[in-house]
Amino acid sequence: MKILVTGGRGFLGSHFVDHCLKSRQHVTVFDRSWDSASWVELGWEDVDFFLGDLKDRESVFEAIRNCDRWINLGGILGTSELISNPMPAVEVNIVGALNVFDAAATNKKTGLQIEVGNYWMNNPYSITKNTAARFAEMYRAYRGLDVRIVRAMNVFGPRQKHRPVRKIFPNVAIPALHNLGITIYGNGEQVMDMIHVSDVCEILYRVLMADELPPITFEAGAGGLTVNMLVDVIKRHANSDSVVVRKTMRAGEEEQAVVKISKEGWDNLAKYLAYDHCDQVDFDTAIKETVHWYRMHLSEFPWDETTHADTGERPTEAELRD
Repeated sequence: MKILVTGGRGFLGSHFVDHCLKSRQHVTVFDRSWDSASWVELGWEDVDFFLGDLKDRESVFEAIRNCDRWINLGGILGTSELISNPMPAVEVNIVGALNVFDAAATNKKTGLQIEVGNYWMNNPYSITKNTAARFAEMYRAYRGLDVRIVRAMNVFGPRQKHRPVRKIFPNVAIPALHNLGITIYGNGEQVMDMIHVSDVCEILYRVLMADELPPITFEAGAGGLTVNMLVDVIKRHANSDSVVVRKTMRAGEEEQAVVKISKEGWDNLAKYLAYDHCDQVDFDTAIKETVHWYRMHLSEFPWDETTHADTGERPTEAELRD
């Protein structure tokens, strides 16, 4: 089967491409720039490339026309990083998704739209990804589009960047490995559902490849723990003496937030995908192996507490692309 992956060079996208290759699927990565070095590094000799941009309807329509199934993992990331300039997120995460849905509905191609776990938060990333998911529901209900939706929680694993968007895992693991201060926003009691990227990819793959599924939003999570607990686990595996530096919450985030898979989410995974806790990587092992990966690649992640927000400089759209 020919699977089109938008955002295939990003963190989650690249792992999903690897997952499809292991399942002997034919994959095409849809991206706005070509990087031969990354293809070699990832061992993607059998992966096709389609040059295009989600904002360009013509390229999206052509790519969708030539695939069997598609998954939209492309997007602009960022919470506080986008608040002063949300337009790039609107153009890519919403308008780009609409281009995909239009092309898929026109060509009758089944696909999958990714959704975020903190869909209710008032930041540009959460708002735009949730809006795209709601549009997917509209296309499913009124345009006859077979589009599946997966709400992924806090994904972690190898290759995840630490800048300019501050994803929690690399921004704890990297300073921990350097024995430098670990910055935590708020009191650290917010609950996050940390799920390894391999487990998310398995859920995405099962949802995408299923013959028929009910019109529901599937959840991809592993369970909840506080930020403070996560820091302690990462420090233990990094053999770190780092101290925690607490700062006020960033704009667009909530101090008492609880983001984790629901009981209904687990029930749906079991009922429709034959998937449960036993199918997931052991959590402590996943943390240990991911910390080890950052240790082996530490030179690729120069640590500097200076950020675009600190300097008043805006990240570019290219930097915020997943």
